[in-house]
Amino acid sequence: MIRRTFRATSSPDQSRGLAREVVAFLAGYIADQNVLHDVDIMLTEACANVVRHAYGGGEGGLEVRLRAELGAFVDLEIVDWGEGFGEGARFENPGPESEGGRGLFIISMLSDAVAIRTDGGENILAIHKQIGKNAWKT
Repeated sequence: MIRRTFRATSSPDQSRGLAREVVAFLAGYIADQNVLHDVDIMLTEACANVVRHAYGGGEGGLEVRLRAELGAFVDLEIVDWGEGFGEGARFENPGPESEGGRGLFIISMLSDAVAIRTDGGENILAIHKQIGKNAWKT
């Protein structure tokens, strides 16, 4: 089992760099570029949501907690301590007329399971992605 926590501030540059850092780390274990691309998109969307919504335009903390079982799955928890989603979280496509709101929908389409929860002041977006045995480096 692999476990690692990555940290950054919730600025646009830092959050994008955080997503890249996690994907680069996973590239040491995962050979399938399509899987890495999916993870990159999910993390970029999740971290962008934190930047836009959690701290009202100000900076705060952002973490990605990674847990991976080689040959099986990757779990990602994107964590912030700002304003949570509350009851407003939606995983459906908002429609073509909407100017935003597609991030959670995209994440839900690329993952096998996604959930939002709060725990002791933490807002957590939990993503689970099954990864076939052939996608891993041997």
